[in-house]
Amino acid sequence: MSVTTDLTDNELLEQIENCSLNPIAFTHKTMLRLSWILIKKYGADDAVEKTIEIKENYFKTVFHSDKFNRTLTKAYTEILYFFMQKSKKADFEKLLKEFPRLLYNFKSLVKTHYGYDILKEHRKEEPSFINRPILFTF
Repeated sequence: MSVTTDLTDNELLEQIENCSLNPIAFTHKTMLRLSWILIKKYGADDAVEKTIEIKENYFKTVFHSDKFNRTLTKAYTEILYFFMQKSKKADFEKLLKEFPRLLYNFKSLVKTHYGYDILKEHRKEEPSFINRPILFTF
């Protein structure tokens, strides 16, 4: 069992917000869970901005890095929300079991979502299109 699985949603959120979460525990799954917690707490639209704010602070404070990708962070929340809407599961772990591609094929999901590979180069800017529907067809 991982360190973050042992934490409640509130404990995990607090540790990320105050930058006390061990950087080794700041994994892809943890970032998905952060988005899940914030969507549940604030709704999808507010969760996007809240996730960006929290993750950018964590990157700057813990990793001492400005290599924060706003577009990718937004994609985490939007893609996760898409799958949350398709699921009847109210539990994060069950959602991941229902849609394992969130864990194991996320790069492809991001490329499908944006129509190009935002991971090829570091981007701080947003894509020029606004309020575009998610492009998933599955």
